[in-house]
Amino acid sequence: MGLFGKLFKRERSLADLSKWLEAPQADLSAWRSGMPGWASGYDYTTFGIPKRSGGVRTIEAPTPKLKALQRAILHRLLNGLPVHPAAAGFVPGRSIVDNARPHVGQAVVVNIDLADFFPSITHPRVEAFFRAIGWSAEASAVLANICTRDGHLPQGAPTSPALSNLANRKLDTRLDKLARKFGGHYTRYADDLTFSFPAYAAGTRKVLAHIRTIIEAEGYRIQMKKKVRVQRAHQRQTATGLVVNATVNAPRALRRKLRAMRHHAQTGRLPSSERARLQGWEAFLAMIKKQRAGD
Repeated sequence: MGLFGKLFKRERSLADLSKWLEAPQADLSAWRSGMPGWASGYDYTTFGIPKRSGGVRTIEAPTPKLKALQRAILHRLLNGLPVHPAAAGFVPGRSIVDNARPHVGQAVVVNIDLADFFPSITHPRVEAFFRAIGWSAEASAVLANICTRDGHLPQGAPTSPALSNLANRKLDTRLDKLARKFGGHYTRYADDLTFSFPAYAAGTRKVLAHIRTIIEAEGYRIQMKKKVRVQRAHQRQTATGLVVNATVNAPRALRRKLRAMRHHAQTGRLPSSERARLQGWEAFLAMIKKQRAGD
């Protein structure tokens, strides 16, 4: 039965999907060959937001009617399905601290960013996922058409975060197996991959080559602007932005900045526009400390 066991005793049809989503079967049938069209009210609004690392991130936001249908799929079909233990992003109850924790105190930590993460998760991959959990070919095609746009997962649809984990279970399984083979650890937070190993050896280059092979075989590319970052124990080691050399901690630069912001707040020199940001960072540090205390 592959990476997913069948959820149902029998294959579920488009009629079953109509009942699950409480949506007219005729409306769902209109999705058989793709999006019904702008006049139907099912469409997207596309806009860009600046990335912290530079460039623009394209957001494809569904119209209210389409968003409501996607939310029904999320809440009634996707929520509760098992994701790989290595996946920490977009998973209720897991955080960047959970993503970083396995890599504490390791001899070498490797960071890899995937390029064009959501656009690389294709319609065939999403459709194959729905088939794997027991939906009929017709129902799977309809579900994939509702959840994708122009052949990929749209960043902005409520179903995309969950599907990015569920449809990548094979990627996570292969990379986790490879890391364990060499005594290491693997975690993924959305498009941010982290590996760690107890020793740095000549074979590390070979492991990195295997990692790249798996990533490319699964339809992804490594983000070349950030490249592959290999950090040894005598260097600052990070996982999803958190320092992991001895324990999970926020970067020193952030802690230093927060001390300055607190001082400015106490002396009345912190602009009102910065107060919400200070509260956000304080909550972030408190979360790190709380989860670290639970280790």
